[in-house]
Amino acid sequence: HAYIHKYTSFSNMAAVLCSSQEELRSALLRYVLRSALPAATREGSSLAAASSQPSQAKAKAKVVPKAKSAPAPPSGQARYRVLCLHGYVQNAGIFRSKTGSVRKVLKGCDFEFVDAPLSAAGAFGANEAAAYDAATSTDDEVGPRGWWHAGENANKTNGETVRPAQTSTACGYLESMDFLRRVVQESGPFHGLLAFSQGCAMATALLREATEGSIPALADVKFAILIGGFLPKDPTVTQAMWGYKRELLSISSLHLSGTQDTLISTERSRELAALFDENSRIFLEHGGRHVVPTGSGAVRDALRQLLANADETQASK
Repeated sequence: HAYIHKYTSFSNMAAVLCSSQEELRSALLRYVLRSALPAATREGSSLAAASSQPSQAKAKAKVVPKAKSAPAPPSGQARYRVLCLHGYVQNAGIFRSKTGSVRKVLKGCDFEFVDAPLSAAGAFGANEAAAYDAATSTDDEVGPRGWWHAGENANKTNGETVRPAQTSTACGYLESMDFLRRVVQESGPFHGLLAFSQGCAMATALLREATEGSIPALADVKFAILIGGFLPKDPTVTQAMWGYKRELLSISSLHLSGTQDTLISTERSRELAALFDENSRIFLEHGGRHVVPTGSGAVRDALRQLLANADETQASK
């Protein structure tokens, strides 16, 4: 009843504007319904009606803040996977513990430490074993390991032994190479190698095979860090490291030798370094003995330079 007056007024106006009785009826019905609905409902109805109509303009896209991409790693901190090979009578755990300072400099790298397949338990007496930072059976279940033994020691009865670095018969070398080829293929690819003492010879032999295309998982290797390394005296091993073409290895390499090292002389470390191109190698002496030096001072600078060279090589591809 409250809408009778409005109805009457509206009907007079609608009669003028509408040209047919059907249009008049529709107009009156819309007016009554609109007047009867609460304001909030009317607004909702209007929005719903508007949304049911095809848009004449493109809908405005929702603006989502762009996610910030991770900053590019600074020079010398690109991410590389590094294969780590310990020295004689050590093992992966011992080598890891000895390389903490060096690895801290090599930020952004992943390190894969591998145990040699040969047991070296009882190879040295307590005093000599200490000079090699040897593992003991109490360190873990692995114990001391080696990449080859001195063949001359097999028939020794007088207690005197030949050190593996001095042997002319590297017993177990071929077995260890087969083992490392499998490790590299199953766990690779690797972009760098970090090795100590006897492990340096194994790392160099792997690099030689990689340059010949026989180890695809090392095809993209960029650097090698060889600490206290030496060229073995077994002619078979030496030939394998030099390769039949006797070409220099062009990979960036860092060779570290201790001035107080009484086990591996600087001259022997230089013999190993001679397998690498002098234009891409760094030879550095530190003041320690047959150990992994701390990653400080000149050693730190050399490690950073090595990774900077690797980054440059990566960027040029």
